[in-house]
Amino acid sequence: MLHVGQGTTIGALTVFPVWNGRAGVRHYVTDAAALEVAEVEGGAVPQLGAVNRGSKDVLVLDGQLFEGGWQHRMAARSAVVGAGERGTVDVVCVEQGRWGGAREQVTRGRRASTYVRGGLDARGADDAQSEVWRRVGRDAVGLPTGSFVEHLDRAGDRLQRRVARLRPLPGQTGVLVGVGGHPLLLEDFDHPRTLAEQYDAILRAAVLDCAGRPAEPTPGRRARRVVERLSRVRPEGPLDADGRSRLLRARTDRLDVAVLERDGRRVHLRVVSPHHPVVVGA
Repeated sequence: MLHVGQGTTIGALTVFPVWNGRAGVRHYVTDAAALEVAEVEGGAVPQLGAVNRGSKDVLVLDGQLFEGGWQHRMAARSAVVGAGERGTVDVVCVEQGRWGGAREQVTRGRRASTYVRGGLDARGADDAQSEVWRRVGRDAVGLPTGSFVEHLDRAGDRLQRRVARLRPLPGQTGVLVGVGGHPLLLEDFDHPRTLAEQYDAILRAAVLDCAGRPAEPTPGRRARRVVERLSRVRPEGPLDADGRSRLLRARTDRLDVAVLERDGRRVHLRVVSPHHPVVVGA
């Protein structure tokens, strides 16, 4: 059961600390230095090739940005690339006006906004890429290739100022983000170190989601209600081809839930309020 602490509000953004009380030994890293990511042979928008040259598994997170290559991409789902293993990462393009350049991709651990990520679920799978491009285009006005990465670069100083004084608390494993008075996103990990490594990226993306939203605090009762509803949800999903990982999904009228498990252990939980104005683009 998750525990939600007291929120801190800055403008339209309210940030609640979350604890799961289950942290143990972490069997992966989030630093992608050992991960070689590049265009697959011949190039394909929805996939990148990945080779883990390191001795530990590497965690790739939903919405994580991969920069460079023939076009910038974001991860379409959380996944683990095993130590010494070769595989692919499911992605979508977040740059419409470029197809060419070096094959290699890099990641600085930055994450796409929930608004852009929501394009994957706003329409059917066949039309998801078009909806992501439409949403990126709304943000990346005036940028030559319609690039979300360049939009994030352009907003960098403003984002840093907004989140500079927000830091995770001891033992904190997750964060619940409210925007404009209502919960938007909850992310929780299996270890406090993972949250500490992802904290700035999560909050910087959340600040982008606050653009044009009312400067209204999200009440604690609404945040706790998310956790209460989550406790009644039972995500399901098959094992991946590696036999060690699986992505479990569930969607109710109030929650869109994704859980990444590795060797039977929950590694990453992501919960989105599907009818929040940020997600539906209202």
